[in-house]
Amino acid sequence: MNHAETVAKHVLESMLPGKMEYQLEQSHGECDFELRYHNGITATVEATASIDQMQVETIAATHDKRKGGSSIPAKECKRSWMIFPVKGARIDRIRAAADECLFRLEQAGIEKFSLVRDWHHQCVQDVCRDLNVISGSVISTRTSPMIFIASAVGGGAVGPSIVIEAGEKEAWKKDNRKKLGAAKTAEHHLVVYIDPINGLPWVALTDFEPPSALPNLPEEITDIWLVGHDKETNEFVIWRASIKEPWTRFRM
Repeated sequence: MNHAETVAKHVLESMLPGKMEYQLEQSHGECDFELRYHNGITATVEATASIDQMQVETIAATHDKRKGGSSIPAKECKRSWMIFPVKGARIDRIRAAADECLFRLEQAGIEKFSLVRDWHHQCVQDVCRDLNVISGSVISTRTSPMIFIASAVGGGAVGPSIVIEAGEKEAWKKDNRKKLGAAKTAEHHLVVYIDPINGLPWVALTDFEPPSALPNLPEEITDIWLVGHDKETNEFVIWRASIKEPWTRFRM
């Protein structure tokens, strides 16, 4: 089982009166689990993960050791720097040009910058545009000057709707609908693991309360679960809804 499937098994077995049986044979489009209730009724469960693929790819490129990883030896810079690329930034471009760009800031006497805060400085605009970074600062190190690339950052408005949209996006995907729609059971559950890398939906899931509304589900799905790890504890935060029941929040 992958991580999303392991989480689904743990959560549903803890919250429902039944046993999750993983389906080893899935070559003909079978779902991930059969949920066998203690009363003998069987439901079908599919588990998936909501991820931000661009964020994943940017982070992977940042930590690609074959290309130097997340640190760049400085040749022109006299100080060490930590810079924060935006999601989708070309990390190879940052590796090639960061030293020269940050050296220009050093010459201008700038040791910390943010595009949001320092947009009126042309040299900051130039560096942020050329490198596709959002901020950076000089840091203290005990080594010769180095430039460190932090994990990519993203931003935007956060609210309950953004995690519901992420979950419903998975619900409407053709493969999930096809697998659950082929099941002969009365209940078809979709469990969506909200990966922490998918930052805005994950923050919404863990910080907000869901609306008292029914989900927008295709006819192949009767129940949907949104699950994520709490940022400060070892608990799961769970939003659950069905075609008949509005969103409800649980902690486990």
